[in-house]
Amino acid sequence: MILAVVFLPWSNQLSKTMKLGSKILLLTDFSEVAAHAALYTKIIAAKTKGKVEIMHIVQPPVDWVKLSKDQEQYYPETRKEIANAKAKLSELVSSFEKSGIQAYSSLIYSFGPENIFFHVQNSKADLVLMGSRGAGVSRSFLLGSNAQKVLRNLTTPTLIVQKAPEALEIKKIAFLTTLEKDQEGAYAKLKDFAELMGATLDLIFINTPYNFFENEETDRKFDRFTSDKLKLNKVLINAHNMERGILFYTQQYQPDLLVLAKSDKPGLVQLFTPSLTENLVREHDFPILSIQIE
Repeated sequence: MILAVVFLPWSNQLSKTMKLGSKILLLTDFSEVAAHAALYTKIIAAKTKGKVEIMHIVQPPVDWVKLSKDQEQYYPETRKEIANAKAKLSELVSSFEKSGIQAYSSLIYSFGPENIFFHVQNSKADLVLMGSRGAGVSRSFLLGSNAQKVLRNLTTPTLIVQKAPEALEIKKIAFLTTLEKDQEGAYAKLKDFAELMGATLDLIFINTPYNFFENEETDRKFDRFTSDKLKLNKVLINAHNMERGILFYTQQYQPDLLVLAKSDKPGLVQLFTPSLTENLVREHDFPILSIQIE
């Protein structure tokens, strides 16, 4: 399996994400892709001993919370949808508990100007997982609207999943990085995460014509990143652009988890842009984890 991770400007969330006992939020619409996200949630929660909140958001035609029981009778389809959602959430929680993972569910009624960000931010999760597209959205469509908005705007680390993992473990992690000083904090936290997962770590730099470094300079940059506890491999790839370099690496090295590093500070070269992330999700089967760093 290939799991892609995107680091955005720094936030305190990263330090929490890579430690034991994290809170993990699984957003689900009960689609097949959401089921794949649930599998990744189990893999990560089992290793990090995290507590999982499973959230489903219903969008009723009226403000459901303010309705009386008598008024609810005028919306039989919505009542049925809510009843079905409660049953499916209960099944999911039971599935996690049978795997030895602490879990609970939340059914959210979202009406009017409220959106997914309000509910996700209120959950105070350390990590969010969700499918790349909802029920009824084919692969030929662009990245699902909810997933696209979350990937672009949510500050909480967010894993966008497209397909089921090929194995129920993460043994090889690849960190694609600019090798700049602002990446060192992310790298330190990533090492902690790799240790929790029992994984080796590949440190990848993609040398492109638009941001080219000679061997002497890349060697010096690589020397910033060391590890005493992990098996660390340093890989230099020359490619015409970032996406080609990423695809070449994943095909040749077959990592279980792929980490993309970027900075979107004003004035800096944006090597890993939101559009690149969305292209990878749309055109390939890489799950994308977006995490803010600086």
